Amino acid sequence: MEKIKPFDWYRIFLGRENDALFLLEIGFRVAFIYLFAVLILRFMGKRGNRSLSMFENVLIIALGSAIGDSMFYPKVPLMYACLVILIIVGISRLIQYLQVKIKRLNTFLDGKPIILIKNGELQSAGLKDSRVREEELYGMLRVQGIRDLGAVECAFLERSGELSVFKFEADKKGSKLNLIQEVLGDNS
Repeated sequence: MEKIKPFDWYRIFLGRENDALFLLEIGFRVAFIYLFAVLILRFMGKRGNRSLSMFENVLIIALGSAIGDSMFYPKVPLMYACLVILIIVGISRLIQYLQVKIKRLNTFLDGKPIILIKNGELQSAGLKDSRVREEELYGMLRVQGIRDLGAVECAFLERSGELSVFKFEADKKGSKLNLIQEVLGDNS
């Protein structure tokens, strides 16, 4: 193995073993793999427009690795990258199909909504299960325009990580915790 000289700026930016023609090859590799990945991802459907599940995030990381290696390493043929991308997308499509057919698999991969507030009361088990701190939940409620915890009939942390809030009817709410005063404290 060849000894590497630290902070060899020419090697860091241009590389020692590569000539100028290889830089053009890298450009071709990037363009080819990028266009191939775009076409294949188009086949995957429109799920990318919504929040991604943990499984889909792993899929993106795997695709990024396969794409990146073929773009920059001259010993990684483009066909290897194409094969890896096709297999990853094929597995993803199979899992998406199985998630539609098998509810337990869907719940295992994407989780289920967790109740954080019920009848204006914080649900400590839900906070613990979701690993959401009270202060973080208060912030999420304020973003949705909630002033008082007592105005919330129930709130769910959805599978996407978003908070769904259902308010009491106007005549049923009671004051539990003013979320604006909770932030302002004694500074008001």
